[in-house]
Amino acid sequence: MTTDDKLTFICAVAVQAEIEALVPQFTRQSGIAVEVNYDVNPAVARRVIDGEDFDVGLSNPWFVDEMIARGRIHSDIHVPFGRVPLAIGAVGSEPGEIVRTRETIYELLADAESIAYTSIGTSGKTFLRAIELLGLQEQLRDRLRPMGAAEPPIAAAQGLVQYAIAPLSRIIAAPGVAPVAIFPPDMSLNIDMSMFVHKDSRREMALQLIQFLSASELDDYLRTRGVCRYELHDERAFAS
Repeated sequence: MTTDDKLTFICAVAVQAEIEALVPQFTRQSGIAVEVNYDVNPAVARRVIDGEDFDVGLSNPWFVDEMIARGRIHSDIHVPFGRVPLAIGAVGSEPGEIVRTRETIYELLADAESIAYTSIGTSGKTFLRAIELLGLQEQLRDRLRPMGAAEPPIAAAQGLVQYAIAPLSRIIAAPGVAPVAIFPPDMSLNIDMSMFVHKDSRREMALQLIQFLSASELDDYLRTRGVCRYELHDERAFAS
């Protein structure tokens, strides 16, 4: 939990590179140190629900209602951070042509030799839904390589697999890998992430971090990293 000058932030690994760049800026501006702990989205949610101590959390918004029901977080603070499309990466230092339609992605996956995805994360579950929508489940069954958190882009960079499935932000951040495909919005495969505050956190200090990370001044930077802002349909206002 919060000490006099430090926050504990439990955060989705999908935006690790972006948070690592932004948190030092927040500390310089506010004087508040932040200790960040990363995990896959479902694990962040499970740790919160199971009672782990923290101040600010960032995970998928669909977990928030259960966190509130369990009395783990403030019910009136739920703020969107970003939406990241599901992407396909391959070895390379610079992106070439990036395919973005259902038809071209179908062709790319159907011809793939091996495809790595994160078995325990939101992106992996989203990818399995994608190949179901594309009717490729049986065709790709023997070519899928389930892996641990953050491992698919590394495997692609090392030439262990042909393609890595991950949030676009992870593909962009991974050295030696470039995006070759981005799943289109009409497939509803985007990965949304939002922020919340532990019920026992020092509220005003925690809100400073959330307000910094949700500020419009960061939008252009995040967009270059594959993260776009979005609106929550049930967004809760900051409470005073």
